[in-house]
Amino acid sequence: MLALEDYFAAGQTVISNLILDHYHQLGMNSDELIFWLQLYRHHEQGDNFPDLNQIATEMGLAQQKVFELLNQLVLKQVIKIETVVVDNKQQDHYLFTPIFEKIAQLLAQNKENTIQEGQQQEIAQMFQHFQQEFGRPLSSFEYERIAQWLEEDKYSPEIIILALKEAVLNNARSLQYIESILSSWRSKNIQSGQDVAKEKQHYQKQKTKPADNDNRELSPYSLENWLKGE
Repeated sequence: MLALEDYFAAGQTVISNLILDHYHQLGMNSDELIFWLQLYRHHEQGDNFPDLNQIATEMGLAQQKVFELLNQLVLKQVIKIETVVVDNKQQDHYLFTPIFEKIAQLLAQNKENTIQEGQQQEIAQMFQHFQQEFGRPLSSFEYERIAQWLEEDKYSPEIIILALKEAVLNNARSLQYIESILSSWRSKNIQSGQDVAKEKQHYQKQKTKPADNDNRELSPYSLENWLKGE
């Protein structure tokens, strides 16, 4: 039975869970991961360039197989072999930072992909809003014009949908009207739903007379009001 003192005397190898979570996305298989861990264990114990024959014995593999695993890790750029000069002597040692650099790049790419997927979904929902409000499929011209609002004019899907709602509220289902609203909002630096709400409140305060300042529900903000300016 393993004695407690033997357990602690063997030491422990601590690694980030990021390696266990993402090693397969880096193109590593299980044998390569175990081999990397063996090298890292020896590194943590102060042996920066362990004998591969010893590691072959520890892993129960043929020596040739271990050399193949090392070659694969170098090719996949998750480990590097560096030569340094110590006491006027050249010494080789393994660098383990490459795997963390690649994981950082992978996480950044995954985040970017998630953002792009969210944006594509938001754009698809925006086009669905147009078709629902227009009560018909959009024409190729309409698709192209709305796409220009996104790509060239840099309007967000959120602000385009809000402009669509304002146009529908005034029974003006026309890209020309919607574009006029967008242009008016841009001139006033209105870029979000919160900005639209603030502009409505500001307009109502400017136009509401003291005698009319009761608890009545505010009427819709008309398209004409959006285009007039103040």
